[in-house]
Amino acid sequence: MSRQTASCDLPKELPILNCKLGVGLVVSTFKWLDFSASDRQRTMQVLDLFREKSTLDELGVGLIRDAFADHFFPGTSTIQTRARYFLFIPWIMKHIGSKAGDSQELLNRLRSSESKLITALLKGKPDEFGIIGKEAKASLKRMPSTVYWRGLNVWGIRRFDGSIEQYAREMERRTRSAVADLTTDDGEPVQSRTALWSSSLPSSPEDFLESTTFDLTDAESAFLKQQICLSQPDSIIAQLLRSTQSRINSEWIWDSALQRCFTTDTRQAVENARRFALCVWGSSLLYTLMVAQLKHGAEWLVADAESQLGIWQQQLEQQAEILQQWDLGEFWLLIQKVHQRPPEPTIQFVEAWIAVCREVSQGQPVWQEPCVQKLINDRESRLKGPRSRLRRDNSQGRDSWQGSVSSGPMDYRWSQTRTILNDILDATDAGSVESGISGDSDA
Repeated sequence: MSRQTASCDLPKELPILNCKLGVGLVVSTFKWLDFSASDRQRTMQVLDLFREKSTLDELGVGLIRDAFADHFFPGTSTIQTRARYFLFIPWIMKHIGSKAGDSQELLNRLRSSESKLITALLKGKPDEFGIIGKEAKASLKRMPSTVYWRGLNVWGIRRFDGSIEQYAREMERRTRSAVADLTTDDGEPVQSRTALWSSSLPSSPEDFLESTTFDLTDAESAFLKQQICLSQPDSIIAQLLRSTQSRINSEWIWDSALQRCFTTDTRQAVENARRFALCVWGSSLLYTLMVAQLKHGAEWLVADAESQLGIWQQQLEQQAEILQQWDLGEFWLLIQKVHQRPPEPTIQFVEAWIAVCREVSQGQPVWQEPCVQKLINDRESRLKGPRSRLRRDNSQGRDSWQGSVSSGPMDYRWSQTRTILNDILDATDAGSVESGISGDSDA
């Protein structure tokens, strides 16, 4: 299809290209002052929800990406690597909690045990993918427990509702008072303590902190599948685990091979996520191009971005009819259903950009037009103010920018989740004797 030169009065939705765009949004930075370990941990967990590998949320659409990702793959994050960490962490927690000591001593034992886990994994299969701390080892700043702590709760494996530091204080309290000695005001024995972990958590192999791998036993695989399907039955993870027993190799969650596994509602949500990902891929590419054009010595990045924008336009042209018929009212209702309605400036920006995409799908490279580039410029400016890299007087911001060009749409954490799913699906009988089903419910 030939590409035409487009005029700027095409998208009717573009009246929002004005100073109201982005009002009310504040971009914050974090500085560690005198915060406790639990404060830092909770903040880092929140930040994980807004961090996607190789994607910077320069244009403020991350909350929509995360709404879909959390709906499809609850309990996951972009920095998780392998499924067996969902077992390693509770095994370590139960082990260190079985010994008396104050909360700080328990936290020290936790870090020591996680360092041993790194060494054990390197001893088991040194070249295996996904070993957290493979290079840093004991000096690792972000241990696996903080990476998986939230997911353990979301999957119903961790029953204790609190931070790791709060967990340590709870274990200190429990080790200092036996249940039999606790009574009510009337002198009656207190009922059994609240469970900290799932009662069906498989027992840990005795020597897993000496040498281990990511290979799940049948019992471990069955436990994780059970927890996911019980705690998050409507998620894509659960639907896939219920529908297939073989490895999943699909590059995208919208691949046709996976659609038979999904409910009607999930297929509709996935299709909306696919369209959104395809459209905002172009906004990320255009942002990269615009910054690169202002950055000294970034000619290679300009060329890469222009090349990918051409590929993006070709893909939009193949989806022209679908994009023209896309009901954005239903799209926003879906986002509100799975998360919450985004701020109005975000809705306005997204609708304006989708209007641009509809024009591009008709063979018109309107992303080259000044009014479209103004949409990107104004959006970043409203989000970042003087820190906007598109401000001509912010050469320092561009100099420190390590830009990259995305070769495809975002995948909503599918690549990380697929690895975890395949770990569960790949479980074999190997080592099943070493791991049984434990009746323990506490640490």
